[in-house]
Order: sequence, then C-alpha cells, then structure tokens
Amino acid sequence: MRFTLHFPLCFLVASVAVAQESSPKNGFADRVESAIVSQTNDFRKKNELASVSGDEELTSAAKKFAQYMADTGDYGHRADGQTPAQRAKAAGYEYCVVRENIAYRTNTGDITAESLVEVFVQGWIDSPSHRENMLADYVTQTGVGVASSDGVTYYAVQLFGRPKSAAFVVEVANRSDQPQTIIVEANGSQDEFELPPRGIVRMKRCFPTTIATDSGQQTVSLQKATSLVIDAEGLKTTP
Repeated sequence: MRFTLHFPLCFLVASVAVAQESSPKNGFADRVESAIVSQTNDFRKKNELASVSGDEELTSAAKKFAQYMADTGDYGHRADGQTPAQRAKAAGYEYCVVRENIAYRTNTGDITAESLVEVFVQGWIDSPSHRENMLADYVTQTGVGVASSDGVTYYAVQLFGRPKSAAFVVEVANRSDQPQTIIVEANGSQDEFELPPRGIVRMKRCFPTTIATDSGQQTVSLQKATSLVIDAEGLKTTP
C-alpha cells in the first residue's frame, strides 16, 4: 500500500469565528476519532501526564475543519483563512489556550480505521512540534475530526485546549521599601515590570509560569492560583 502523509509545523494561536459538520461514513470516522483520543491519553499516561477529556465544542471545530480540507483540498492550519483558536471560538469554546495538530493520508488500496489511527497518532508522536502539543501539561481537553470526500485521502484534525474557566490568578505583593523588578516567564516568552513599594499586581495565567525578581535569588514556578510576597527575605509564597 502506498500513501502520502504530511505533517506541517503546528502553533499556538488566539481569537475569533466558525462551527460544525462531519465526514462521510460517519461510523468509520467516529471509530478513528475515538481511537485517536484513546491513544493520545495512553501516550500522556506513559509520560505521567493527566488525560485530556473530550470537549463538544473542540470536537465540532475539529470536524468542521477536517471536512473543509477534505472538500476543498486546501491544507494548512490557516487553510480556511482562520486560526485554530478562531475556529474553536466560533464553535463556542471559551478558551485560555488552543493548540492544533493536523495531518492527511492518501492511499491507493483498502484502508482500515486501525491503519489510519496508527499513521496519524504515530506520525504526530514522531514529530517534535506535534508531540509537544500531545504532551502539553497545561491542556485539559481535546476534540478530534477525521474526514474524506473520496475515500482515498483522509484528513485528521486534533485540537487541544484549556478553557478560560481554568485560568489561574497569581498575585505578587511588594512589602519591601524598595521598588522591585518582577520577571515573568511563560510559554517561551519573558516580560518584566517594576512593582513599587507596597504595590500589588494580579495576573491571570493560562500557562505554567515562572516568577522571579531581578536579584535572581528566588524563582517560583507556578501552575495554580498563588499569592507571592516580596519582603526582606526575598520572594516567597504565602500560606
């Protein structure tokens, strides 16, 4: 059996519009989609990560986009002129984070649900950027869509998300008599700002976040709501 499989780079995106539909041979597509979720969670479990749960809105967005690519032959994360997060939002998903994996397979012989799942899931595992999405420790939900318009080429879309309701708040209070430079790192980016004496800042976060001061004496890594203070002893969490 000959086939073509293509995996582009995937990316984290944000913001606005679209909704739903499904592929031909629904029962077949449903089996493939369900197996992709199951094998994704098996992979996460092997890496000591929590499972991701299926989400109706993410599934709707994934099915819609998979069908679009199957019907048009256009391929890519922005094939329909929108970002993954825009498609998720249009399907009703109030997101904090959205990530997306896509792939397609073209074959010249009979195809089974098992062979499709193996190609898609293993292909994503073997691709560093797709693997990163599958093993993101901050995503909690997923949605999968698989579609074909001709029974020859199959498109797969897997969305990963963290809902807006799962964002967490970090509070930093400067109890010292000196201004403090706060350094915030999350998702590969770094920001810094000055917090005046007795000042308080509150930040809503979607990603695991590292907070430090420019003295470099203390660094705190956070994945949940936390209150921090800076005093004569430096930066520390409060009970």
